[in-house]
Amino acid sequence: MASASRRVEGICGGRESESMIDVFSKLPDQISHHILCLLAVTDLARFGCVSKRCRELCLSSPKLNLDEFSSVNTSTCYKRLELFTYLDRFLFRRGDNKIQSFRLRWYRHDVCEGEDEEAQCVCDCCASFRLFTWIENAVRCNVEVLDVAMNYQDEEERFLFPASVFLCGTLRHLRLHLNCTVLKTPLFAFQSNLKILELKNVDIDDGGGFFKWILCCCKFIEELSLEHVCVTQEISVESSSLKILNCSGFFLIDKCHINISCEKLEYIRICWVFDSPRNKSLNMFAPNLKSFKWFGSLMNHSNLGKLELLEVASFFLEPTLDILDNIVEVFHSLCRAKLFMLNEATIKALPLKELSSRPAPLCDTSSLCIEIGSFIDELIPAMVSLFRAMPKLCTLCIMLNPPSGAPTSNASGISMEYWKLQNLAFVYQLKHVAIELCHGSNGIELARYIIEYAPNLQKMVIVYSSQDKEKITRELEKSKMISNATIDFQEKSIKR
Repeated sequence: MASASRRVEGICGGRESESMIDVFSKLPDQISHHILCLLAVTDLARFGCVSKRCRELCLSSPKLNLDEFSSVNTSTCYKRLELFTYLDRFLFRRGDNKIQSFRLRWYRHDVCEGEDEEAQCVCDCCASFRLFTWIENAVRCNVEVLDVAMNYQDEEERFLFPASVFLCGTLRHLRLHLNCTVLKTPLFAFQSNLKILELKNVDIDDGGGFFKWILCCCKFIEELSLEHVCVTQEISVESSSLKILNCSGFFLIDKCHINISCEKLEYIRICWVFDSPRNKSLNMFAPNLKSFKWFGSLMNHSNLGKLELLEVASFFLEPTLDILDNIVEVFHSLCRAKLFMLNEATIKALPLKELSSRPAPLCDTSSLCIEIGSFIDELIPAMVSLFRAMPKLCTLCIMLNPPSGAPTSNASGISMEYWKLQNLAFVYQLKHVAIELCHGSNGIELARYIIEYAPNLQKMVIVYSSQDKEKITRELEKSKMISNATIDFQEKSIKR
């Protein structure tokens, strides 16, 4: 660039050549910092070597990304230690300049073939101290967003995460994806300004103080995510501000009793799988809940309370015996949902007698999306009971997700006459339908029934595999001519 400027200087004046070189430096700090926020810290360091102005911008950048380190910097223990030393020096030179966002990614050093295994401990043994020092530096610089993900080589050793993070008054978003790390919140009361807290692969072993800290100190928290969190006490999530709760894969020693009391909670997602529902319960008070998603296993006792404002209920349960005994009490709490999303195991476990009762227990449901393996004969009666419980159904979506080894021979025993004899009220309300068809005629007969006997049907999308195209289009062509609805045939795309 310097040689180019000398060639240009003979034609243009010195002032013009200077402006060509220093365009970036003349930008306002806000725009410069926005550009620099897109750089990893190693690229930021290179930029800081260009000029004094660039160095000032580099050291005052409000967002730091300590991630995306290349193999040039991390391939050996010596290079990783050099990187440690550089980052120590870089953060020291920044001083107390405000850090708005601090992102840190650091993963253990995998031994390469031919590398001395004993030398690997040289860089990993000091990692926790150095990394926690950087985090405390970000806290000192009034960080607002702290995003940390790291692991260590020795998983038998447990590290205590810096408690100063929980005392940071400027922190708004805390995201920790760790392992071999224990969280211990301060015992004394103080006001935290956290709005979003995401925890993954951490140990909480502080005598229940963590959840008391959320209740007493986090008065503004709106989103809490606990994923693969190890706890030794009963879980009690109480908050007057929480709106979103994600609970996934708790690890407990013997029992699991979860209590949720959040008046403003609008969205909850639960995902866990247990060998046995014994000694496990869920008690919930969330009167303003709008979306409830549950994946995995049911508990021995589940009291969801009254969910009068529920709009979406998504239940994808595991095909285990505990579903049959425990789903009834869950079912009664979900009757107000406008949209239901269910998998095959859940449909089979639903109480058919209650679903077939009068009046229909799900009379407020207007949309249904189900995922099944195939239209086998054994599943059809359960689907009929489900349809009968939803007389106001306007939108229906049936997707296929066949497991390996699923039966294929018993999917052709249900005829068009069978569906006509059921006298299903929902068919007169249907407007939009999407159905995925495969082997067997059961699915085709259901599609025919809907096309010919749904007077208000506006559009139906039929998805098929390439090998079934000719058969499906031939079987439904006559029904298509009878209906005034738009029938859209779509070939299923093959996932690669």
